[in-house]
Amino acid sequence: MNLGLVGCGYWGKNYVGTIKDVDGASLKYVCDSNEKNIAGLRKKFPDIKFINDYSELLDKGLDGIIVVTPSSTHFDIAEKFLDRGVNVMIEKPITVKSDDAEALCNSADKNKSVLMVGHIFRYHPALVKVKELVDSGELGEIRYLESKRVGLGPIRTDVSSLWDLATHDIYISNYLLGMIPDRVSCTGISHNGKVDDITCLNMRYNGRVLSTIYANWEHPVKERKIYIGGTKKAILFDDIEPSNKLVIYDKGVTYQPSSGDYAEFLASLRDGNILIPKIQNTPPLKNEIEHFLKCIGGEVKCLTDGLDGLNTVRVLEAAENSRNKGGIELLVK
Repeated sequence: MNLGLVGCGYWGKNYVGTIKDVDGASLKYVCDSNEKNIAGLRKKFPDIKFINDYSELLDKGLDGIIVVTPSSTHFDIAEKFLDRGVNVMIEKPITVKSDDAEALCNSADKNKSVLMVGHIFRYHPALVKVKELVDSGELGEIRYLESKRVGLGPIRTDVSSLWDLATHDIYISNYLLGMIPDRVSCTGISHNGKVDDITCLNMRYNGRVLSTIYANWEHPVKERKIYIGGTKKAILFDDIEPSNKLVIYDKGVTYQPSSGDYAEFLASLRDGNILIPKIQNTPPLKNEIEHFLKCIGGEVKCLTDGLDGLNTVRVLEAAENSRNKGGIELLVK
């Protein structure tokens, strides 16, 4: 598969190196409007043609294009390639407006092109294992998700910590629960005068599950943790942990009606064993790119298609609206 890459900043450079290790992928072109982003790669990858204007790639007959540019530019770039029937993989969030995301979905359908969103955690072996455990009922009825995505930078100027960091955990919550939230409430604060550096987001699912997300790019310690708690067991996913990324806790709370006069219920605490399962450690980005190739070849159905991207943006819009209204709880439309 002949591929092109648009956007070679911090994350785009990871794509360049990873694609070179993917069987069946040939990265023909890399584009970035900022020459500084690609200058150092020209000598390192002499077989790749580096350019500054992505419009040069529109009629190159590429099998797929990967868009890793600032979020505000995603729609304009992806639309042009989809209109020419080119398969597109676009980094999260798919767009910064749900109307634009919906338009891209319609364009992909019309032109029978693959539209894939880079929600990378769908391709993380540890998260796939968590999904299996959730769906199997091993955790019991899911009651909460608690996410913490913090660290010292990188600082974005085009989008807030909500759109940059919390996007991951919004998608993960939707993926693990198999639905989007009914209601959201969000607060945030900006110390740069433009976009929020710190975000606190609450999402309610069917009135039974609460997912909380804390995102902060000013934090001195990098943490990427998600707790998933059920009536039977709970799981910790720690993406910073090099090997033991999952910990399963046989712990939980059971409520029973009380027959006494002073309490309406009785709480029973269960404190059991701790299990660390062995997880296959394959790079999520490589898995993601390999999946894109299989989608292009018609071998599989896309796991993170435009609709997934659209649903995530709908939640982000509702969260941003809540933040701008003082954190009130709003319906997700």
